[in-house]
Amino acid sequence: MSKKEKIIEVAKQLFRTKGYHDTAIQDILEQSKVSKGTFYNYFSTKSQLILYIIQKVDEKVEEQQNMLLIEGQPNDKHIFYSQLRVKHSIYGTEKIAELYNISLGENDEELQKYMANSHYKELNWLANRLIEVYGNEIEDSAMDLSTHFIGGLGYQFRYSDQMKLKLNSSDILDYNILRLEKNIEITKQTAQILFPFKSSSACEDQETAISNIQKLLTSNDYEFSREAQEIINFILEEIQSSYIRWGVCEGAIRQLKILSPSLLGTEQLLNKVFNIIHKQNNK
Repeated sequence: MSKKEKIIEVAKQLFRTKGYHDTAIQDILEQSKVSKGTFYNYFSTKSQLILYIIQKVDEKVEEQQNMLLIEGQPNDKHIFYSQLRVKHSIYGTEKIAELYNISLGENDEELQKYMANSHYKELNWLANRLIEVYGNEIEDSAMDLSTHFIGGLGYQFRYSDQMKLKLNSSDILDYNILRLEKNIEITKQTAQILFPFKSSSACEDQETAISNIQKLLTSNDYEFSREAQEIINFILEEIQSSYIRWGVCEGAIRQLKILSPSLLGTEQLLNKVFNIIHKQNNK
């Protein structure tokens, strides 16, 4: 385990046992057995440490959600429900929910910006997935459904914790998934819309992105391993489909970057492809 990893693991343990506000940087230094200079080489403040921890957990959530779609169809309800359970499962394993809530009160501009962007991205992801699963007839109401689900779930978790109720958190999630189904049926029967949602139509940008990805990944200037080439072929096939799963492509290019870190000259190429895909995935 590297010094950075040691700092992170010790910090997470101390945040759980002592609480974030009662954990001083000196406590982290003593238990991780690193110098103050080493700590500040990685993190300028505790808020920056929180940001790093949350980013890594969110990346893990996104990667596993994308993996669920690789061999399935976007309109499969069971895959969608599994995706909803992924964040709940990982946050529970990592015991990150409390730290996530604490971060909202931290006076750190970079952390606050990340949290705001993350919140919007989650709402937008859910709205788009609802349209994919339940059809275009709920498109206008997709953001209403998304905010209702995520907002209600968050407050129910907090209420359960504050009241010290002995409720299984997965039961709360399943209850809200059931209510989501009911809300969708109600939505189909009413014309009332609070937050009209429209998918961003960027056909020209997407066509340019597809063209650039093809040019980069079909270049003969680089030699990849057989496993890496299979991932490249998967991405090239995916971007030719009528419905492009950009999230799945992003997961694939992340894996490709892991497989090809030492290949001469490929790092810049893969970073270019990643940036194109990441931009499409976050529209």
